[in-house]
Amino acid sequence: MISAKNIHKSFGKLKVLKGVSIDIEKGEKVVIIGPSGSGKSTFLRCLNLLETPTLGEVYIENNLFSFTDAYLHDDILRLSNTYKKLIKNLGDDKIVLDKIKEEKLLKKFEGFAFNKALKLFYKENGININKGRSQMGMVFQHFNLFNNLTVMQNMVLAPVQLKIKTKDQAEADAISLLTRIGLLDKKDVYPATLSGGQKQRIAIVRALNMNPKVMLFDEPTSALDPEMVGEVLSLMKELADDGMTMVVVTHEMGFAKEVATKIVFMADGVIKEENSPEDFFKNPKDERLKEFLSKVL
Repeated sequence: MISAKNIHKSFGKLKVLKGVSIDIEKGEKVVIIGPSGSGKSTFLRCLNLLETPTLGEVYIENNLFSFTDAYLHDDILRLSNTYKKLIKNLGDDKIVLDKIKEEKLLKKFEGFAFNKALKLFYKENGININKGRSQMGMVFQHFNLFNNLTVMQNMVLAPVQLKIKTKDQAEADAISLLTRIGLLDKKDVYPATLSGGQKQRIAIVRALNMNPKVMLFDEPTSALDPEMVGEVLSLMKELADDGMTMVVVTHEMGFAKEVATKIVFMADGVIKEENSPEDFFKNPKDERLKEFLSKVL
């Protein structure tokens, strides 16, 4: 479904992600946990290009969604005339690729020819950024509803603007989704009149109105009062039971145990351990994970 390969992300000299790779299969519920500052939210935002990776690639259903520097991308380098010449002489793929990168040979020797190869690669393998993002619903920590729009207007804006649905279709589906969460009576009110739990549940069904193939949740309960957490987690469990592919950054250990098919522990910008919920909590192997669990459980 989604494959992230060697994702790095730096903000100036600060290296937040240091080579994160993961495969997320259709129907999986992947929960990402870890200490604050470990890179969890940054990685989630790299999956749908809200943050552009400094290095690495993201694939959606085997289609290339993101990569950073064409001169560092192995599949593209293999299309270049420079690679074709060197591979005849040197014979070893890795040696040739490393030589091209380290000595920046393409920037020295190729211009138009390499650009043609790059366009061909995009045409055969790439996926439009808007198309890719439309397949991934995103739910944020702080709701991100448009305060100047009613709930219904929030629900229909994106699918209509991106021509995923007609206005009538989007409104009909919005009514169905709001009915499902018991908030149809709020369709004509503005977000400022809603509780935190109501805002977050509406943010979730707003994302669902895009008909996504996967849902990304970035600490969706951390900004809520404790008494409102349950109603949001309950909706997320319903989505999980319905078979939705989900990637969830959270500190809710109970949710992770109950819903996740795979739990990932991140620390210091890398994945330290990933496993099934049972083995993850009962038999942790990484020392940093053991320390983390001893504090949160």
